[in-house]
Amino acid sequence: MRKSLTLLLFVALLLPAPVQAGVPIMIPNQGILGGQMIDLAGISNNSTTISVGGDMTATQVVEVYTATWCENCVYSEHALMDALENESATILVHHRYIGESQDPFGTQAGDDRWIDLYGETSKEAANGLERAAPTVVFDGYRFVAGSAPHGDSLESDYTEMFEDKHDYRSWNGVESDFTWTGDNSSGILSWKFDIPPDEPEWMSWRHRLMVVEHSAYFPEGGNGLEYYDDIVRAVIELNTTLQDNGNEWGGEQEITLPAAYDGDDLSLVVVHEWDQTAPLIEPSVEPDTGLLPGFLAPLGLIALGAAALSRRD
Repeated sequence: MRKSLTLLLFVALLLPAPVQAGVPIMIPNQGILGGQMIDLAGISNNSTTISVGGDMTATQVVEVYTATWCENCVYSEHALMDALENESATILVHHRYIGESQDPFGTQAGDDRWIDLYGETSKEAANGLERAAPTVVFDGYRFVAGSAPHGDSLESDYTEMFEDKHDYRSWNGVESDFTWTGDNSSGILSWKFDIPPDEPEWMSWRHRLMVVEHSAYFPEGGNGLEYYDDIVRAVIELNTTLQDNGNEWGGEQEITLPAAYDGDDLSLVVVHEWDQTAPLIEPSVEPDTGLLPGFLAPLGLIALGAAALSRRD
């Protein structure tokens, strides 16, 4: 009996657990722009061309990390929806994948990207967990894990974080657009966006396509939600070239889309992830003369002599 209880306790410790509390954190030197969306519903078996574009600072990208077993994720997501009810935002919901047995929606590429962008911050905020559910990230750099409010309420926390926008939103008129020629299973994606004329020095970019399912029905989820919205079903890195005499980034590639979990409600979202990190300054190194410096040289010679005597003995 005692062995059985020990085994059950060990298994319980290995199961993922929701994060109960967190403090908002600003991640330095990174962020996300873009967020325009192409809806592919209703274009199956047709070669259709759809374009979308505009000021890439106008729509804020809000990312959620969740799981179908996570009960307090439901509370967090409801508070977020209330906070963004009248706001211009593109919501991308990422589900856990690595080591996951209870959630059918996550992907390896999605978790790899999450760890790369937010893993270290998550460990700081959630007691060492680099993929903590629930987590909400605004614009790729305002991060909060957990469902306990930091201020008066979780909704007011999210409202405040949404309004606290980065300085790059002063880049008015910087355009981002993309075109999809195909249907809801495959096609060609063409995209481009203006390089901000006053972007900070050392800024680098990565560009990705998010394939989003509007809603999926999964009654087996342990949190009782049943319907899960805005699910990121695929994360695809985009081919990138410098275009227009160095004034814009862009690219074109053939893409096969994942099938929707159910229904016919996929959408495409292109995001532009920026990173602003100054290059490392290499420390100066004295030339290696093969001799021990200064007063350590005699000690080194003594040690070598002692080692030789030891071997002779």
